[in-house]
Amino acid sequence: MKPSMASYLVSAPLVAVAARALMTPQYQDRADKLDTTRYLGALADAGTRNDIGAMLGLLGAVLYVGAALALARIVRTRWGMIGAALTIVGAFGLWTNSVFVILVGRLAQEQDLQSTVALLDRVNSAPVFGVFFLALIIGAVGSVVLAVALYRSRLVPRAAAVTAGLGGAGLMITAPGPLLSFVLGGAILALIGLAWVAAATTLPNDRPARGREPAGRRAS
Repeated sequence: MKPSMASYLVSAPLVAVAARALMTPQYQDRADKLDTTRYLGALADAGTRNDIGAMLGLLGAVLYVGAALALARIVRTRWGMIGAALTIVGAFGLWTNSVFVILVGRLAQEQDLQSTVALLDRVNSAPVFGVFFLALIIGAVGSVVLAVALYRSRLVPRAAAVTAGLGGAGLMITAPGPLLSFVLGGAILALIGLAWVAAATTLPNDRPARGREPAGRRAS
């Protein structure tokens, strides 16, 4: 694979790690439920840091589209294309989540905290918000489908395919929270898996991929 394509496999999760280290997770209480008042207070105390993280999240979502297409290019099968398409839907969910964080950051600066809390609670319970979360679930499924296609292709180490799949799915479903260690964990696992896949498909390797005959033998 061309280094330009492989760069997406490293840059997308790397930017996601940086973004999640800076953003304030949405879920703040021990019951894994949105404590709106506490969340807004945390955003107000770290507005600039959160905004930088959210902007990096927007960039990471765009880069993840390139990562999905790069994985599909490696596999070159119908299931690889399906997995990439589903993952791109998830990238839209990641992008939407970052936009949401930016908007809530602006709301956190409002003086009327009670009205802001009520507004945010209504937004979180709106059906359209469920659609965005559904996009993340679809993206998680796409990551698993891509991982299965990579695993079956034997073009990369199977452990790399599994790690990339788990990391990609984790990156999607942990986007809203609840804990900083939780949201960082998914991104870090994705970084390890996708960087492993990138190295396996770009670094020189004298041995032909298992399950595939050398080019010279096929030609003869």
